Amino acid sequence: MSDEFTLDMLEIPSGWRRGEGDWTGVAAALARGETVEVIQEVGSTWWQNSLPEKHSLYWDGENLSTIKARIWISFTQRRFSPESALPKVQWHPRVLWIGIGCERGTGRELIETAIKQVCRAYHLAESAIAGIATIDTKAGEVGLLELCQERNWPLQTFAADILSSVEVPNPSNIVVKQVGTPSVAEAAALCAVRKENLTADEREYTQISINHQRPSAFICGSNPLLVPKQIFRSKNPPLSQGGVRAGSAVTVAVAVCPIEYLG
Repeated sequence: MSDEFTLDMLEIPSGWRRGEGDWTGVAAALARGETVEVIQEVGSTWWQNSLPEKHSLYWDGENLSTIKARIWISFTQRRFSPESALPKVQWHPRVLWIGIGCERGTGRELIETAIKQVCRAYHLAESAIAGIATIDTKAGEVGLLELCQERNWPLQTFAADILSSVEVPNPSNIVVKQVGTPSVAEAAALCAVRKENLTADEREYTQISINHQRPSAFICGSNPLLVPKQIFRSKNPPLSQGGVRAGSAVTVAVAVCPIEYLG
């Protein structure tokens, strides 16, 4: 039928990434006009304005008895059971900002491994990562630049005085003496979220969906710091070409922005 509503008709924002799930099964349910539940925890709701008059999407809690498929929109990495009869898919808006603090000369591999371990421990989707944030003195750090280039992540940097103005749960006197701010990873992640919110305000980005009833989404309100700083160390960092031992410590923190990065 020419008037069938299909998954491809959804005008999903460009800052979203497809996650795991039974995409064929959900698309088939939509094509048959069956009820498909949408659970949206973060991201703009503009895409809903483009829905045709006749569609079978229902939102969290509506028409529960007839649900034949489900669409999750969140930063969480869910593992769906292959035995489930209900087809499900995941969209991941790019809302996670990764704050990074690292020793000079830290390699891309260690930074990437630390980020992966944090995402795995907190069930975060790597495809929901918007970018990396750190102190401006790390703007030329080769390991960071290589990782951002490879993953197509923007690198946001902030001066020490900006970072030191941010209240964080785990300030460090040692870090103050080293770089002039009590926090790099946590403060940088929070600064990146604040910057994105300001940018959104400037472009009148007002239709934002935040589900405060779900545990994975409540932090989008007053406390956007999703993961406090986690420190990772390498026992045997590699030698650089000049024979100098590479940096062996990385600090990772994660903050979540209620709006997706569209860059």
